[in-house]
This record gives sequence, structure tokens and C-alpha cells, in this order.
Amino acid sequence: MTRDKSLRRKCLCIGTGGTIASEVTRGGLAPTRTDLFFRRIRQHPSLTSPSEFTDSSVSFDSPVHTTLVGRNTLFPALITPDLDDEGRSVEYEILDLDRHMDSSEMTPSEWNTIASLVYENWDAYDGFVILSGTDTLAYTAAILSFLFHSAGKPIVVTGAQIPLSRPRSDGWTNLLDSLFVAGVLPYAGVGIVFNHQVLHGSRATKTSPNLFAAFTSPCVPALINLNVKITLDTALPLRSTTPPPPLIHLHSDPTVVAVHIYPGMTGSLLEAQVDAVPTCRAIILSAYGSGNLPLDEKNGMLVSLKRLVEREVLVVVISQCAIPNVYPLYAQGRTLLSIGVLPGYDLTHEAAFAKLIWLVSQPKLTFKEKQELFETPVVGEMSVDSGV
Repeated sequence: MTRDKSLRRKCLCIGTGGTIASEVTRGGLAPTRTDLFFRRIRQHPSLTSPSEFTDSSVSFDSPVHTTLVGRNTLFPALITPDLDDEGRSVEYEILDLDRHMDSSEMTPSEWNTIASLVYENWDAYDGFVILSGTDTLAYTAAILSFLFHSAGKPIVVTGAQIPLSRPRSDGWTNLLDSLFVAGVLPYAGVGIVFNHQVLHGSRATKTSPNLFAAFTSPCVPALINLNVKITLDTALPLRSTTPPPPLIHLHSDPTVVAVHIYPGMTGSLLEAQVDAVPTCRAIILSAYGSGNLPLDEKNGMLVSLKRLVEREVLVVVISQCAIPNVYPLYAQGRTLLSIGVLPGYDLTHEAAFAKLIWLVSQPKLTFKEKQELFETPVVGEMSVDSGV
């Protein structure tokens, strides 16, 4: 039977390494840059349709003919079996970055690389899948949310708790679900696909290194639930012809400092951490409860915060709580507002970090404009009326 190619969308998978691509080495599991990852996928019946091979003798050990794209490696296109009752399938290519890494090594430089590849290939594909390690996966999804806000195609980020090379890997279903979301569903935007859910890319956080449900979005429900019955959020952004905004090159020097508030924290300790990073342009304070800080005159915190704002350092307060919510309801919060400290509302740490890097990487914005834009939801990353 001839398959209807008009029902087939094309996706680009960008491989960065991480657990999903890890192999057993002498030093333990590590993301190695070989073609083993592609070979495993090519042989998986849920990810590659046998009918698409012109040579039925293709095996795990069959040669893999790759193409160099700059310093990155492009593997041959694969086609999934039908992914729904209407016969939709997905053609996808895997583009491996020149360096596979543990995601704990991820920096803004790698985000620039990933974003540039998506931007350069925007017109050639219907959707994008970023294969990432889980440690910084939520950070990657958050920054891509800001870099590609309002764009009309899906960009999904996924990974695994167990590598494809090991038994019981969750990577198989995460990858299959990602191709289904990026290539079949009417969804557009940046999301995290994990454990049969699609989470808002700027709302998620990693909550477990052990559970297959490694990520949650504590303040909003999942966008899509991929159960026996697929349920979609009624406000789901839909595919469109809207192009991505002009690409912003993120500063690769450290620009955002994150400080966890603890008993005994003083203003001098805070300033010492900021002064140790000459390129710092923003600071995230993870505070108690609804954004409470030690502001007794003796500890000098209020004076230090005022001094930092006067130096045009963006100062943001978020909550240490698992379900965050910072709002200027109490007198202390209003005192902080009066000196230019910004409330983080229900932002996750990942989203606050990504939004600040995105803001400080835009030299045309004034300090005041950056402050105002921080308090404005850009990609649905926060609810500014959360204190009602």
C-alpha cells in the first residue's frame, strides 16, 4: 500500500548528548558522540517504519552514511510508522552537535548554538525536537520559549532518565511522543515532552532524578496529556505561518547571579557575591515564602539592594517554595518595590533565570524597559495577578 506523503510532516532532532544518548564507558554512563544512538533508533519498530527501507537487510551493524554540516553530523532521514488513525507519519533527521555533553555543562553558548540551528532550519522543517540531558532541560526549554516567542511551529525538548542503551529506557516513549507532538498535533510553541505529557516550556521544573515523571509545572496544568485519550488545553497555541522573531545572541559571559537566602544572610554577603562577577547584570534572590527577606537595619540587606538597583542591576525576588508565589501584598514586599526590586510572582527559577538572560542580552533596551518587561508576561511564564 502506498502511504500518503501529504500527511507526513518533517522534523529536525538536535542531539546535544545527555542521558538519553549515554553509553556504558569505563568511567560509567556518559554521552558519547558515536552513531550508536542513531543505530538503536533505526532498528526500533516504533520509531522507524521497516517499509521505508529499500533494502530489507538493514541491520544494527549496517553502515551509516552521515553528512557533516559545519562541525555537526547529520544522519540519514528516518520515517516513523503511522502515528494516528489517519495514517500520519513523521519524517525526521537527527543533527548531532559536534560535542555531546552532560547537560550539567550546558551554558548560554550552547543555547546560542541550538537556537541558531533552529532559526537557520526554520523553513525546512515543520517541527523541532531538542534531545537534552535532564539536569538543565527545563532551563533550555525556558530560554527557547523567550527566543522563539509567538513563532508558529513546535519546538519540544525531551530526554530520558534511563539511556536508550539500557533496559527499561523511558527515552523510547519520550522520543516517540516528541515526534508525535512536533510532527502530528496542531500544537505550536516550546514545550517539554516527558512521561506522556507536554509541559509549558517556561513553566516547568525538574522535581525528581529518580521518577520517570521527572518534571512538573507547579502552577499550571500540563498543556497536553498523551494518555489513551489525548487531551489538549483549550488555550493551546496552534500552528501558524508566524516566523520566529529576530534571533537574539545571548551573552556568554556570566550575567545572572542566583542567591539562595538563608538565616544569617547579610547585605555585605550579597554584594560580595555580585562583586565577584564583574559582568553581572541581574540577580535572582530565592527568598522565603511569598518573597520575604531579612531586612532588619543591622544586616544591611535593604541598603545593599538599593545600591545594586542604582547600579542598574536587575534584582528579582522569587520564592523558595515548591509552588512559588511572590507578590507585593505585605509591607515588606512594598518596601522592596519602592526601591526597584522586582517581584517574581509565580516564576520558576528556570524561567526567571532564562528571562533575565534574555533581557540583559538586548542592549537596545534601557534599564527601565528591562524592568517593565520583566514584570510583563511574555510567553505565559507567570501570572501577575497571583496574589489576589
